[in-house]
Amino acid sequence: MASLGKKLNVLVAIDEMEAPVWGRLAQQVTPVFARDGLSAYQALRSQSFDLVLLDLYLTGMDSLSLLRQIRTEQLCRSIVLTSETPSFTYAQQGILNGVCAYLLRPLQEEELQTVIRTIRSEHSPQSALMGQMAVQAVGSLRNEGAEDVFASLGEHLVSLVEDPVEQSLRWRDLFAETLRQTYQQYSWLRLYFHPDEFTRPDFLRDRDDQMVEHFCRRKIKLLSGLITELYPVCGNSRMDEVLSYLLQAIDRNVQQKEVAEQFYITNSTLSTRFQTQLGISYREYMTRIKIRRAEYLLRHTNVRIRDLAGRLGYKDRDYFSKLFLQRTGMTLQEYARESTANHYCI
Repeated sequence: MASLGKKLNVLVAIDEMEAPVWGRLAQQVTPVFARDGLSAYQALRSQSFDLVLLDLYLTGMDSLSLLRQIRTEQLCRSIVLTSETPSFTYAQQGILNGVCAYLLRPLQEEELQTVIRTIRSEHSPQSALMGQMAVQAVGSLRNEGAEDVFASLGEHLVSLVEDPVEQSLRWRDLFAETLRQTYQQYSWLRLYFHPDEFTRPDFLRDRDDQMVEHFCRRKIKLLSGLITELYPVCGNSRMDEVLSYLLQAIDRNVQQKEVAEQFYITNSTLSTRFQTQLGISYREYMTRIKIRRAEYLLRHTNVRIRDLAGRLGYKDRDYFSKLFLQRTGMTLQEYARESTANHYCI
């Protein structure tokens, strides 16, 4: 976060003459100008910026491609999209790719001052409200209807503003805070799903005026389904501890007897509790989370397929390969190849 006394370094990637407004903001910002997307990308790679203003229609490298690179390489946290004519569809796509505002040109000093204040401030009443609502959303994720809870919270947030771009930003920010708190509360989740899997834009429709809302609700539904698969509600705090332990210890290949000893119960009692409280066997649950861990390793690491079975505690590689095919509908090789592609439908 930029300190209060420091001038902000701002990259202005706009294909037009320098606007007079930057002279009026000279005491607060140090602008660097780029006239095309490739020049902007090179500037971002060579120096640090607190803020990027990005023309919606750039040459050299289009704005959405540049946005993805900024996000992937974490080149700047604060990005503002700008254009001379309104384009709500592209604004929403920009929001899903991480922009914090959408401004029409000619740029107005008051609007830029608002952006600057937002970057400088660490807390605001809106962010406090967002945090409180995210707590409620996270609390619903292990239950049916999590998407409806999230939608109700989001609808309340957007009802406080009329601007459709600001409404989309609030949907995005509520989702982002919910995701952040989810990974904070369920630390084991990082062993199975990278956060980018829930924030990467996908299946976007150009004519969808509620693109951001629909994206966020869809991802919340997915997140809830995956959490309840790995960490189902059983109504017993002791079993919650067992599940959490197993999810965290997935790479240590602990045996059932070791788990039972860890929780001062017998092997038989542990098996019975899985069957009566979760409706599945201990073995089935372990298979479930090991397959999910295998998927993660194939998507996000350079693990060799021939080493994967042993890493997850399977002595028979052929058996594990057949099990993976049965559970996912894909061979290990097919899944690994599929995971190398990035799917953007914009």
